[in-house]
Amino acid sequence: MKTDPNWASPPGETIRRLLAAREVSSEELAGRIGLQRDQFETLISGQSRITLAIAEALAETLGSSPRFWLARDKSYVRELARIGASKPADEESWVATMPTKSMKRYGWLPQAARGQALRSHLLAFFDCASIQEWGVRYSSGVGEVAFRTSLAFPADGMATLVWLRAGEKQAELLGLRKYNAQGFKKLLPALRRLSVFKHPKSYLVRLQSACSEVGVAVTSSRAPDGCRASGASWFNRNGNPVIHLSFRHLSEDHAWFTFFHEAGHVVLHGQSHIDGEGASIIAADQAEQEAEANALAQDILLPREVRERLIAARPSRSGILAAAKESQVTPGIVVGQLENAGVLRHGKMSFLKRRYQWESDPYVPVVRG
Repeated sequence: MKTDPNWASPPGETIRRLLAAREVSSEELAGRIGLQRDQFETLISGQSRITLAIAEALAETLGSSPRFWLARDKSYVRELARIGASKPADEESWVATMPTKSMKRYGWLPQAARGQALRSHLLAFFDCASIQEWGVRYSSGVGEVAFRTSLAFPADGMATLVWLRAGEKQAELLGLRKYNAQGFKKLLPALRRLSVFKHPKSYLVRLQSACSEVGVAVTSSRAPDGCRASGASWFNRNGNPVIHLSFRHLSEDHAWFTFFHEAGHVVLHGQSHIDGEGASIIAADQAEQEAEANALAQDILLPREVRERLIAARPSRSGILAAAKESQVTPGIVVGQLENAGVLRHGKMSFLKRRYQWESDPYVPVVRG
């Protein structure tokens, strides 16, 4: 049974995120809108409405369209009305939206938790003291998230949010240096060599160590039932990028492509790539940015000159093995790239790929077989 959330996120939450992404000060935006400081604060807090003139100023300064900003405000007012008409803090409804079966299976919640205890454990998972605090912090997602998804899996917003929180919790424990954008970009080609390690746990610990030196967190966890995300990237409150992986398709080629795709968003688009659950806030350039991130991942995993030479020669097992050695990646990754390019039939050389499976550890899978 579908349940409605018991919170409302004001348009000011979106405005604040975009101000940070665009590096625009609140004073500058208030001036462009023509509002005094106290008037601007009431707008941000949701106490005053977005007019057409304000919507046009927001669109010009922060992106999207006046229609988006008017719809965002209308949605907030509608949610306020719904919450006000309902019984206060319908906690059972909030708990019912959570993927608790998966969370218990992964050890994120106690198996025996029920009722009030279950609610308390859920709040602890999100590090929140109340549902109201949770609404403020998480109703719009984790950080500024760009999802890589597979349309083969049904989407569920709360399951995705729980998966993202699993990555956020891991990132909080990593000792990260200050983010070095140029250092991370320079490091990326060398990271493909880590694919030669057979077991995900072996290469993940090395990947985390190398990336943390340039201020980038790499995390992973199994996706709860209903979450279709393969990977996500965002910047935390300290300005460090976080790359979170799900091992969705349980194969080495997909896992490595996902990492480099998300790394592409980090180095190419930074905090300007904002795509939350549901409608994109800045949709005009989303397709272009996805293509750019894909191209970067492809060129790192299988350099263009190697790929073109291999395709021209008609891919064979010996050619794939030689290309893998030259590119310092595994044959399975080369097979995946050729499949994506449409020059190798899916399944024809799949025996060269390493496959994974989930066992007791909900954060890292193991090699199958």
